[in-house]
Amino acid sequence: MYVVDKRKGIAIIKNDSIVTRHLRFGGKILAGLRVIFWGNIEAEEVCVGKGCIIMGDVICDRAVIGACTRFNKIFANDFALIQSNCMGRYVRARNVQIAEGCLIGEVEADESIMIDGNSKLGKLNAKKILALGDNG
Repeated sequence: MYVVDKRKGIAIIKNDSIVTRHLRFGGKILAGLRVIFWGNIEAEEVCVGKGCIIMGDVICDRAVIGACTRFNKIFANDFALIQSNCMGRYVRARNVQIAEGCLIGEVEADESIMIDGNSKLGKLNAKKILALGDNG
């Protein structure tokens, strides 16, 4: 179940929903907790809540992926924030920030990658990689 506010340019997907098609929107997509996406997500900004599953690709300008989310690939033109304990195959953005406990196969950034805490990352490619430990 989802609600679209065209005046504000926001599409809201309610908690525990299942989206079975590709989702393309010209604004911001907000997804609640435990939403399952079977297709791709395309929007200017994508904010996904905790515990979601994204089977397709995320294509956007800015992405915020909630904790404990599983995703396939993220292509963000500007910024990608991956919160704690997420699992995914590939992330590409200008700037990427990864929280503690993530498991990601490959991360590419045009400028910088910031890793906060312990995470398991396969391949990293960026101009600047900043890793912060548990003590900051």
